[in-house]
Formats: sequence, structure tokens, C-alpha cells
Amino acid sequence: MYLYGMINVSKKIKVAVSHLLRSQMELDAEDYGLKSLSDLCNRILARYAEFAPPDPTRIGADDTLYKNVPPLQFSLNQTGESFANFANSFTKNAGTKIATLCRYYFECYVNMPRGKRECFIFRNELDKLNAAAESRTNVSLTYRGERKCVSPCFLAFSPSQVRAYVVVCDDKVECAAASARFHSLRLYHIRGVAPDTASKAFHCENFELSHQAEVFREHFDPFLCYGQSIKVKLTEEGATRYNKLTTNRPKVIAFGESGSAQAAATAEVNSAGTYTFECSEKLAKVYFPQFLSDADVLAPRELRLWFKEQFEKAGKVYGG
Repeated sequence: MYLYGMINVSKKIKVAVSHLLRSQMELDAEDYGLKSLSDLCNRILARYAEFAPPDPTRIGADDTLYKNVPPLQFSLNQTGESFANFANSFTKNAGTKIATLCRYYFECYVNMPRGKRECFIFRNELDKLNAAAESRTNVSLTYRGERKCVSPCFLAFSPSQVRAYVVVCDDKVECAAASARFHSLRLYHIRGVAPDTASKAFHCENFELSHQAEVFREHFDPFLCYGQSIKVKLTEEGATRYNKLTTNRPKVIAFGESGSAQAAATAEVNSAGTYTFECSEKLAKVYFPQFLSDADVLAPRELRLWFKEQFEKAGKVYGG
């Protein structure tokens, strides 16, 4: 009966949902390292005001549609006090169940692109990063367990808005190339953002760095490939594999030893040969190892040496 009555903080709520909604929320809770599904439910309801208000005449109330799916069960925590006050007033005036109202907000959340959901969950850290980007100051943060001092440049999304990234500039002034100081960080790996309001953003130190930041903003990809290239010799099998392996696939920009421009930057390659790809070293280290001997990385030299060392290590493992 509590579904029809008043709710308050610590109240247990049970919400009937579709299989798709539940599976998407379970996936987010696991991928984003949340404590539990209950934690995600509370995060959504704590910020209910960010979603469009529900229409009492259109909000779905038929729980029988979801009778074969385990309901979401959670207890409202302290962050949900504002939602509890709103829900008590709304459900009383609209004659709607509390659970139905909760389901509406969970559906609003799941209907967002996944990258937007990532921003929603990590809003506290994102707000600090955006504030630093706007004020052109630096921050210290922990990324994948490593403490860094960086200047946030902008927020960006992967194709189809599946992942959220924050492009930053580091403090490594010894880097020869301006592009080498920029990094694309997954938002959900960022923790402990601490602003340094008295600082000046690293990427605003000179025109070259500020221009590079704008170039990456205009031509964003998660591996910051724009303006960088590598040369790779593919076998026939390598060419076939390139055409099949589309995830994170670098773009062909030239063909042949002389590097003649590839017409219209076609998405596929036609045959064995030497190709120039628009590709950062970071992407090359992710994409081309799966080609084994069917891709020979020719340039840059440092990248070629990296592949040589990695395959020599692998050879020792399998040498016996």
C-alpha cells in the first residue's frame, strides 16, 4: 500500500519496469562503477528537476505490462528529500502512484544517449571541469588512479554519443609537438577534481597551444588523430582485415610509397600496399596489433620500434 501513500527519506520503493529499462540501468551501474542499482535510482531521483515535468494524463500506470520482470527495489536516501516532497504533492493531485512517477524519471534517464547519461551520473566532477574550462584555469584530478595537473579544454562525445570525453592539456612543456600535450580522458574515470583558480590554463600559454585546442575541438575523435599520420604496409590479408575491422579504424589519407592523396579518403582499401593513415600513436597501438604480421608499421620510427619491442616480447612468450 505504500506505493499509493506518502513517501519520505529511507522509504522502500518498488517499481515495475520493462526488461529493457532494467537491463540498461544495470549496465550503467556496472560500467560506471556505482555501488548498486539502488545508488543509480537515487542519483536519478535526486536530480528529477532536470527532466521535463510529467504529464499526469499520459504517464503510464499499467504495471501488468512488466509482471515478468523483477521490479527495481530501493530505499530513498537523503539526496531524495526534494523528490519526496515533490512526489507527495504530485501523486496526491494527479492520483498517480509513487512507483509510476519513479518509472517516468527512470525512462527519461534511459532515453538519453549513453554519453549524456555518463555526464548525468558524473555531473559533480563535470561541473568543476566545465567551470575551469570557462575560466581558463587548471585543475588537479585523478585519472585511472594517477594524479594529474591539467587544463580542461572542452567536453566531447564519441560517434553516436556513446561515451563522454574531456580533452585536456598537460603541463609537460618539454614536448616537442603541441599536439602531444593534449589528451582525451573518459569522463567516468575522472575523480577528485580540485580547481586551481589562481592558475592560468596550460593551453592558453601561447598561440600554438590555444590553436591546437580549437583544432581538436573542431575535428574531435577520441584518439585525437587530426593532423597526425602514420605509414603502414598491408598485405592482402591485412587489407581484407582493415576492411572488416571498423571499430576505431583510422582513415586512409594517402596510398603508395610516395604518399599520393587517396581519392575522397575512402573508408576501405582495395589491395595490399603502403598506406598513410590519419592516426595518432595511441590509436595505432590499439588498432594495428590485431593485424600481427599483416601490417608493417613503417613510420614514425618511434612507433615502429614500439611494435618491434612488443612483438619481440610476444615471441619470447611463445618461443618455447
